[in-house]
Amino acid sequence: MTTDRGEAVDHLRRLAAQLEAQSFRTRLQTREEPSPRLHVINPMAPARTEDVLAAHEEDGEWWFWLSWAGRIGHAEDVATAAERVVSVLQVIRR
Repeated sequence: MTTDRGEAVDHLRRLAAQLEAQSFRTRLQTREEPSPRLHVINPMAPARTEDVLAAHEEDGEWWFWLSWAGRIGHAEDVATAAERVVSVLQVIRR
């Protein structure tokens, strides 16, 4: 595992812990190419899932990204990134 890959996994593990504390299920996928990803599942609506990646910009700053290239938060601000993932996976009742 390269340093970048290892650092991405570390960031994703921290995000997983934050999401699991909010009762979301997570599965870290480290064998995915080209990047590790965190698969997040809403346990109240298992069809609601999202993959999150961690990547750094050219300036070296690490960010969390949704699989469809939506940047959701700085890797040092795990709480905010988790809130944004939760908002994407929320079930809106009408």
